[in-house]
Amino acid sequence: MSPTLPAGRFRTITAGARLFALIVLAPPVAFSGDSQAILSTILVAAVWMGATFAGGLPGYQPRMALVLEASLVAFLLSGPLSSTGVLVPALVIPPFIAGTYLGVKGALQILVVEVIVLGAAITLDPGIHVGADLLALLFTWVMAALGFGLIGAVIRAAHIELGDTTRSSYRDARALLTQLLELSDDLIGGLDPVSISKHIIDLAREEIPLSGVVVHARMPSGVVTVMDGDGPVDDGVDVGMLVDRVFEHARPEREGSTVAIPVKTDAGMVAVLTADLAPGVDPDHISLDNAMASVVEAFRPEALKLDTALVFSAVREAATSEERQRLAREMHDGVAQDLASFGYLIDDAAAEAESEGQRGRLMELRHELTGVVGELRRSVFSLRNEAAGERTLGERIAIMAEHLEGRFGVRVEVAVNEADGRLRPEVENELLRIAQEGMNNAVKHAHASVIQVRCLVRVPHGQIRVLDDGVGLQSGRPDSHGVKIMRERAKRVGASLHLSDTGSGTLLEVTLGSPEEAGSPITTSLEGSAHP
Repeated sequence: MSPTLPAGRFRTITAGARLFALIVLAPPVAFSGDSQAILSTILVAAVWMGATFAGGLPGYQPRMALVLEASLVAFLLSGPLSSTGVLVPALVIPPFIAGTYLGVKGALQILVVEVIVLGAAITLDPGIHVGADLLALLFTWVMAALGFGLIGAVIRAAHIELGDTTRSSYRDARALLTQLLELSDDLIGGLDPVSISKHIIDLAREEIPLSGVVVHARMPSGVVTVMDGDGPVDDGVDVGMLVDRVFEHARPEREGSTVAIPVKTDAGMVAVLTADLAPGVDPDHISLDNAMASVVEAFRPEALKLDTALVFSAVREAATSEERQRLAREMHDGVAQDLASFGYLIDDAAAEAESEGQRGRLMELRHELTGVVGELRRSVFSLRNEAAGERTLGERIAIMAEHLEGRFGVRVEVAVNEADGRLRPEVENELLRIAQEGMNNAVKHAHASVIQVRCLVRVPHGQIRVLDDGVGLQSGRPDSHGVKIMRERAKRVGASLHLSDTGSGTLLEVTLGSPEEAGSPITTSLEGSAHP
């Protein structure tokens, strides 16, 4: 079925075609001096004016209107055929318009209507002599009408393919999101990729004794990211290459005690589960190949759920990133500029103060306002940096450290050690904000002069450590609101957070997964550290 298009979309094209035809026909009709031809031309013009007007009315039905238009045009141009065929070219207009509105099939239908009406009119008019010249003329213009009808269909197809991209995209997006809202109540398992991945792991363990299970999901952007897992596979196996092979061939692979099993739907690959066989398990005893084939089939219902959840997560992340960028722009161009202007007013008032006490209070207010503006600008930077999802966690931490270093003059040393693969976007964002809070605390509260930041990622594990040479944790000082928020962020992604006094500063550690697998320990002294 052809796509339905708004009737008003082609009004300009069809009105222009009718007007152009009248301009072309008017001179030869006038030169012919045939009164019947002149009258028929006037009536055809009236029909086309009425058709153009009707095209703008609500509820306009192109097919019925074009059938009527084609019938009237064919009947009116047949009148002068007994003396002249000057109006016959008008046959091309109705099929052309039908092609733009209804496509090839519609153009052929309207052309058939014209031929039937024209043939009946010629048959019923004894004054029309049907000779070779008249038949040749009619055949020529009927073929031309067919060609113009096909041209109209091509124009229609171009409008469908190109159209108004912005409006059609938003229209389609709204329709799809509305359907998603309607369907979401019926989704028993929800749209959380992590929960679905855990169920996939449980299904695999029901069939095969496994340890160190990890689900690698390929996002719509093409990046492979680890969705969930409980430990690494055999260190002697290149898991990345194993995962790539399974994504390419869509069949289970085995290397030593490590297995990689596809998670796929009928439409294609969604993810790959990698794991080690549990210690002491004999692959031949459990018929491992048959067991993996059985697991692949058991995965299919969950694969569809995971595929849907990944698409939804990608849409949500794109929308969130755009919203962060919008907020950053509005904060920078709006509130930040207004506060800066307010600061200038305070400076003017302080310069004109009538007493030292008044001037002191105004300068105190100015100092507080400067702090607020600084915090706001840091928030703007954080929003923009957090929205840059194409950068890795380590790269974003390094950018944030460079910004902090340039603003406060504090030396920030960053060391990044990231293996292949990326943590989930929401995990990276939470770890980034914890690292940001740790560095800010080192500057604002610990008054540090040097800060060391280490970012180690061994998917699905990771660890960030922030070490400073500041005053350390003050005894008797309750945890600040910022520390509580950091603990909440860590808990949200399943990480642990530890804050300790090293005797010469403060050490913040946030660990995702197994500490042993996140990386080698960091020294608790800043002496001898190398700037990256």
